[in-house]
Order: sequence, then C-alpha cells, then structure tokens
Amino acid sequence: MTKVLVIGAGHNGLVAGAYLAKSGLSVSILESRPVIGGCSVTEEVFPGLQASTCAFTVGLLRPEVIADLALSDHGLSLYLSTDDTLTWTTDGAGRSFAMYADVDRTAAEMHRIGGAVDRDGFVRFGADMQLVGDLLVPTLLAPPPTPEEFVQIFEEARAQDHYSRFIVGPVRDVVEQYFEDPLLRGHFAYPGVVSIYGGPSTPGSAYVLAHHSVGEFNGRFGQWGWARGGMGNVADALASAARSHGATIETGSPVESILVERGRAVGAVTADGTEHRADVVVSNADPQRTLLGLVGAEHLPASAVEALERFDVRGSMARVFLETDTLPDYFGGSGTSPGPAHVGHTFLGPDLERFERAWEAQRRGEIPDDPTLEVVIEAVRDPQLANGSSFVITTGIQQLPFELAGRTWDDARDELTRVTVDTITRYAPNLSGRILATRALTPLDLERDYGVTGGNIFHGAMGLDQMFGLRPFPEAAGYHTPVRDLYLCSAGTHPGGGVMGACGYNAAMAVLTDRGLPTPRPWQRRRGSNLRSRASRTLSRSLRNRRVQRVVARAAASPTLRPLTRAVMRRRTR
Repeated sequence: MTKVLVIGAGHNGLVAGAYLAKSGLSVSILESRPVIGGCSVTEEVFPGLQASTCAFTVGLLRPEVIADLALSDHGLSLYLSTDDTLTWTTDGAGRSFAMYADVDRTAAEMHRIGGAVDRDGFVRFGADMQLVGDLLVPTLLAPPPTPEEFVQIFEEARAQDHYSRFIVGPVRDVVEQYFEDPLLRGHFAYPGVVSIYGGPSTPGSAYVLAHHSVGEFNGRFGQWGWARGGMGNVADALASAARSHGATIETGSPVESILVERGRAVGAVTADGTEHRADVVVSNADPQRTLLGLVGAEHLPASAVEALERFDVRGSMARVFLETDTLPDYFGGSGTSPGPAHVGHTFLGPDLERFERAWEAQRRGEIPDDPTLEVVIEAVRDPQLANGSSFVITTGIQQLPFELAGRTWDDARDELTRVTVDTITRYAPNLSGRILATRALTPLDLERDYGVTGGNIFHGAMGLDQMFGLRPFPEAAGYHTPVRDLYLCSAGTHPGGGVMGACGYNAAMAVLTDRGLPTPRPWQRRRGSNLRSRASRTLSRSLRNRRVQRVVARAAASPTLRPLTRAVMRRRTR
C-alpha cells in the first residue's frame, strides 16, 4: 500500500489527507502545533473564553468537498447569523447599513443610503460579480489554467471587459463604477485590500475582491456563514473524515526537514529526530517554507530557488482580541442588545482614502493611526462560545507591513493594541472602561506561531502574476515540485487563499492521477463556457441598459419576488 505523509494539519492538509485515505492510501498527518486546523482553529483567547483566532467566516469552503467527505456526518455544523445579517457597516459620522442574506432587504438598504443610483449599481455589481464567479468556479477543482487559458475563459464568454475590470484592474475603479456613496464604495472595496501589499489603486487589487465571488453558502451566491463552535469545527470535521478512512494525525510533531534521496522525497524528520518514511510527501506548509526551509536549496534547481526567492509574500494583517463585559453601542444608536451591528461581520470606517493612507503607512513600515477595523463577536450568536458574563470582540486590521521600520512587532504590540482600542472606542464610546483584557496577534505571531511566512494569510500575494498556472511558480503550479513525489497543497498553490479546501483537493487529485487511481470526478482543465455562466452573462449584459437595470433592481428589491431572486442566485455543485 502506498504510504503518504502529509505535513501540516491545516484545513488543506486535512482535505488532502482525507481524500487520499478515502482512496485507499495509507496516510499519516504530522502537525507541529498542539491543535489541528492551522488558521482554521478555535482557541482559548482569554481564560474560559474561546474564539476563532485566525479565519472566522465560512463562505469559500467548496460544497463538493463537504459532500465528498460527508462532513455533516462528521460534525460540520454551519449556519447563518440569527437574523440573516451578513455584514453591518458604519462610517465615522454614524451612518450605517446592513447587508442581509436576502437581496431585497439589502437592496432596500442600498436605496436608503445612496438612493436609486446606488441601489441599481448594487444589482449591476452583483450580476457582474456573479458572472465572474461563475467563470472562476469551474477552475477551482481542476489543474490550474495557464495564463493564456485563463484569458480564453473570459474571451469565450465574451466577458473581456470583466477580465479587465475584475482581474487586472484596481478595486477602486470597480467600486467607483457601481457606487457613488463613499460608505458603499469603502465597504465593497474592503475585500480587495485583504492581505495585500498595496491599496485600492493598486493594479490587480480587484482580483482579491473577485476571488470572493466564488463563495456561497448552502448553494446561494454571495453569502457566507459561520461554524458552530468556531472555525475549529471545520478542522474537527475534516479530521474525523480523514480518521474514518484510516488516516492518523499526530499533533505536537513539528517537521524539521523533508528527506530527499536521489532527487526523490522519501519522508520527513521531526524535531525529536524521528524519521517518518513514506512513498509520497504532501506539504501543507507554504511554498517557501516547504522548499527553501524543509527541503533546502541544495536539492533544488537554481531556477526554482530563484523563483521561490522572488515569490511575493508581502501583505499581512493582525488581530486584537478584547474581552468586554458589554456589547459595543455604536454611536449610541445600535444598543447593547444583540442586533445587526453585533451578529454579522462588522466594518468600522471602510473608506477609500483611509485605505490609501494605510497603504502609505504600510510602505513606510508603520502601523496606520486611523485603520478600518473589521469586528466579529461570535458569542452573540453561538452559545458554544458564550460564557454568560463577557464577550470576545475579535478585530482585524489589514494592509500591515511584516517588517516595521526600526523595531519588531514584539516592540509594537502595545501600540497595535492601543490603536485598535482607540479606534473601536471612537465608534463605540460605551466600551471605554469596559474592556477587561486584550490580546494581540501580530503579523510576526502569524509567522512564528502559525507557520505563515511573512504573515500573509494567503501563503503568498494573490496578484495575477502569482495566480493560476503561475502559483507559486510555473514548475510547481501543478502541485508537483522539482523533487519527485513531493507535492504542495497549501494556499500558496492554485486557487489560493481562504478556507476553501480546493488546494488540498487538487493536490490529492494530482497524487491519485499520477498513480493511475480513480478520482471522484474528472480532474481536468475546464473547457468552454457552461450553462450557468451563459445565463449570468445574459443577465450581466442586459443590465447595461439603464431601463432594464431599473426594472431588475426594483424586482430584486421586492420581497414578493424573493423566491425568484433566490433561484437566480442558486448554484449547483458539479
């Protein structure tokens, strides 16, 4: 029986291990940390209080993976927030709006904030994003397309303008085309500045926004949910699935090096000196850590070493956790009883110019003094994470440098915490004096404690020069590496970051294909447009007509037509 060693029990490593074990291979998974999950983990943040410490939403996890591995049978429990609030956003003047699971409620919010122009723009934006997503989805669970093949996908769909706008352009141009209100522009630009070294005017930042267009929840485009008990629930379900097929998982077993003999990977050595021999090694560590760190440049061709040294991992983020004895009352209007401002994904002050200033600070190696904050309070909707007396408020700051000018992140930890507390209490003054404890997770902590090189949660920048058949570099883009029988499965491979499971799936398919074993579905590059993308293209093109745009926008805003809108947003698993 073929023995497979998987390095890293992050979600992609668990996905790869589960598929390979299900296919009859003997699988062992080694994890350096005492817990599984990597960045998909629930941990004790304060005594007696647990939270998702890195990733915290579920919208990209592929439904095929959920179905193939029967994750619901292994305890996966996903849900929408209690009142179907997806996000709640406010600016510095106290204006706010909510996005809901149903388009009509969200369209009404767009109309309230920006009038008919922004409501219509929202509907057009949604249709165009759905088309982009429908073109991207078939590429996810497949070998990565070459750059030429990827362009051809958009050409075949007669969507070249979508390629120019959403793939190679800046996210500022995207949001300014659809929205006029600054609050709406800032809100919809936010996904484009996640873990990037740049700002909203940076070419290619629109792709980071477009990457989120592949997301869905229970088959509905544009939605995301939560995992009961935090993101560790995702990892636990994957681990249970892997074990059910015979895989073994060892925690507290950091790999020191990958064994290479005659140009072939034959196992790994852990920190205690134990050799773990295998026929195949699959690494969920990021590409630089795997090949330059665990393998070593001496086992690689010079071209691979050069490509890995050029691989861009800039663009980081941080989290600051606050323990409070009350919920934030934003501008004295949201109240302290759980509501839309607390149960969804909250954004405080997203603004294009603020993002540009953060980019300037990032280039200087500084912490921005007026950051946009993202906020999640899991305990308000998840009894498993509540203790009845206090809350964990999880905040996030994007566009941070990994290297600070003249100091380390350990030196800057207190400043990061102070800036975060000052920012959130500007929006929610009632928190002053109600913060019981704080804890910061810096970019350096992401690298040091979670194994994320450069603190980049995507395991590498997601610009077009590092995506698809170029990720992480052409010779390793198909999950194979220059070392025989060594495969990569982390977010540093196609199709990139997020708790998606696609990288782990594809790496497993590469192993099975190389050994002539069957795969759950044909593992081949996508060819031609499909019925779903053709329908999306028809809707997208029709909305260029302003009269049609108004009619469709009014229909989308009608609660009576909600079933029709839901049907239009429905996706089907391949």
